Formats: sequence, C-alpha cells, structure tokens
Amino acid sequence: MRTPPGHGIDDDLGPRPFSRFVLLWSGQTVSAMGSHLNGFGLGVWMYEHTQSTSLYALIALASFAPGVLVAPLLGGVVDRKDLRKVMMLGHAGGAVCTVLIALLIALDRLSVGAILLLVAGGAAFNSIQLPALPKATTLMVAPEQLPRANGLMQLGVAMARITAPLLSGVLLPVIGVTGLLSIDLATAFISLAVLQAVRMPAAPSNETAPAQVSLGGRALQDAGVGWRYIRERPGLLGLQALLTLMGFNLGILQVLVTPLVLSFADVRTLGAVMTAGGVGMLAGSLLLLAWGGSRQRVWSVLGFVWLQGLFMGLGATHASPWVVGAGAFGVLLTVPVIMSCDQTLWQRKVPMALQGRVFAVHSALSGASIPVAYLLSGPLADHVFEPRMAVGGPWASALGPWVGGAGPGRGIALLFLLLGAATVLLAAACALLPSVRRVEQALPDAPLEPHPGLTG
Repeated sequence: MRTPPGHGIDDDLGPRPFSRFVLLWSGQTVSAMGSHLNGFGLGVWMYEHTQSTSLYALIALASFAPGVLVAPLLGGVVDRKDLRKVMMLGHAGGAVCTVLIALLIALDRLSVGAILLLVAGGAAFNSIQLPALPKATTLMVAPEQLPRANGLMQLGVAMARITAPLLSGVLLPVIGVTGLLSIDLATAFISLAVLQAVRMPAAPSNETAPAQVSLGGRALQDAGVGWRYIRERPGLLGLQALLTLMGFNLGILQVLVTPLVLSFADVRTLGAVMTAGGVGMLAGSLLLLAWGGSRQRVWSVLGFVWLQGLFMGLGATHASPWVVGAGAFGVLLTVPVIMSCDQTLWQRKVPMALQGRVFAVHSALSGASIPVAYLLSGPLADHVFEPRMAVGGPWASALGPWVGGAGPGRGIALLFLLLGAATVLLAAACALLPSVRRVEQALPDAPLEPHPGLTG
C-alpha cells in the first residue's frame, strides 16, 4: 500500500505528520533568530565601546569557528545518543553562556578574553545542531517530503539573517545589549520547550563506545568515519569540494561587499544593497518551497552554483548600486536552493546510523573555507587587487573595461569577477565528471525507516 504524500509509516507513531516537523522547525527558527539578534547586537555593542575593528572581527570569528572545529567531533554523539536530548543539551549550554555574558556585563567585569571565550563556548554548544538537525529532519519527515522540509529550514535561516540586523538596530538603543541577551535567552527556552514536547522517532544504532577508548579518541575516530565515508565516494567528494568553494566565495563577498559599495556610494546605498541580498535569500527559500527542486538534486545543485557564479560576475561589472544590488540578490537567491537540494541528496544517500558523523564532517568542511576567506579578503584587496586596479595601475588598462574602469573599489570588483568565473568553470567541470553528475544513480538510497521507539 502506498503511503500518502506527507506521511511515512512508523510502527509506534503511525503516520509521520509534517506538522510535527513544522513544530520542531518553529522552535529552531525562533532560537536562530535570537542567536543572530544577540550575535549582531553584541558585536555592534563591543565595537561602540572599543572602536576596535580587530575585536569586532575576532568576535565574528569566535561565533563561527566552533562550527568548523567542534562539529566534526560531535557526530558520533548524534549517532549514538538520544537525539532529542542532545539537541536540548546544545540549546541549554548556549543559554548558560548567554547568562554568563549578561552577568559579567551587569557586574562590569566583561573582559575581552571572557567575551571571546563565552561567545566561542555558546557557538560550540550550538554547533551540535549542525549534524543533529538534518538527522532529526530525516527521522521525522517522510522521504518524499524531505525537499519541502529542507526548504523550510532554509527559509528559517533567511528569516533569521534578515530580521536580526533590522531588529538589532531598532532594539539596541532602546533595551541595550542586556535586553538583546534576554531575548536570546527567551528564544532558547522556547526551543527547549518545543523539543521537550515534540515526539521524535528514535534513530537506529548498533554501536557502543568501547571502554578502552578515551572520549577525545572516540571523537576523533567518529570524525574519521565521517571523512572516510565521503572520501570513498567520489560523487559526494566532488559535491563537498563544490560546497567548500561556495563557502569561500560567500566569505569573501561578505567581507568585501561593504568597501566595494562604499567606494562609489554612501551608507544608505549600502543598506539598500544588503537588503537586496536578504530579499534574494528569502525569494530563493520561497522559490524552493514552491518548486521543490528537480527530481535529480545534483542538477539543481550544479545549475544554481553555476548561476551563482554568473550573478557574482554580474555584480562586479559596473560601479552601480543597481548592478551590485542585482548581483547580491541573485547570489543569495541561489544559496537556499543549493543548500536544500544538497542536504536532501545527502539525507537520501547516507545511512541513518552514520548521518550524524557524515553530516558533521560535511558541514564542517563546507564552512571551513569561510574563516580562511575572512583572513585572506583584506590582504588580497589591500595589497594585490586594489593597488593594481588603481588609476595608472599595471592591470587598469587591460582589465578595467571588464569591471567598469579603474580606481577605488575596482580591484575588489575584479576579485569578485574572477571568483564568479572560477565558480562557473568548477560547476561545469563537476557536471562533466560522471562520478558527480551520476552520484544519485551510482549510490543507492539509504533506508530511511526510523527505529520504532520514541524519544519524547
């Protein structure tokens, strides 16, 4: 008997209604909004108090790096432990770090070292959601509804990234940074309450950690298991390389779009360009929910990465807010589609018992290039591309026509153009590789039936 769309069979749960996942998604989205609001506001608050760009950058790095460094070591915990309780532990740990930051601010004892340590600690606790949430999605959603569920997850990411800067700018002068910390804490409790209430199928696991292996050694073994699974499957390894390059490109864009726009326009125009990018991300999420992606997910990934490269190049061709805004809109429109279709593909190909370890390594590798991009973007712009594209510079006459002339900002524009071209070429190369373009045919679908037990 065929299962109706939107439902899957679970021995104890009966049908798996999509509404149960929507409840989980709502709690996670609210928590993400609180975290982004807190992170953005805390960075602005610290910059206003220290006037240190370096400290601002360090806080941004501390909020991101644990996802790269810690998440691969947590995959085995996700695979072997009660998934719902693991997710609750992540939110609770992040909430404790938020409380400690608020307490130190209230006592006027918040040092630079303390804020970096607590921001990194909160990010480390929250990083457990990187492998846990995709696995929870696989458990709670019927296979035919995975694209829809992953589309909702990307919509939540877009909503959090768009609303956090806007709300932070409005609320920070009114309620202060402690008010933002309180909102973050409240959203963490909401997510904990949702996780406590939601009924989640138990994931199958036939492994136990051997007593003779230390906790650290076991974590490294788990990361090795995830990496070997990817490395031994050329199609997945090719997609991994493609997503890692995309992360690098987006990291460069995130840092350098501000000086690019300010080289020919004012702060208000910069805000309009940033808004265009946010609207593009929201539009991509809504497009994905309406469309769902092609049945061959790999072609959706390759096609939209190729399109992302075109938009990246488009935004570099003229010193115009309309052109750069259109490029930002298009680049971020592709991100939800790429991420959702990629996630669905991996959920369908990775066995349930290994998803925590594989997803942990996959997300860490995809994000590992972003800190590298943060560190390289400034030196590349200031010491390589901008001097050579200045008026009278060695590259200005030959390459200026490709980026709208020479002068301030045109070196950054050239860097964006080259990254866009590299993205187009890499997407085309992946499409020509049989191991990548036929990955969905070469790898069998993994069984997705959850264990008949319940958590919650």
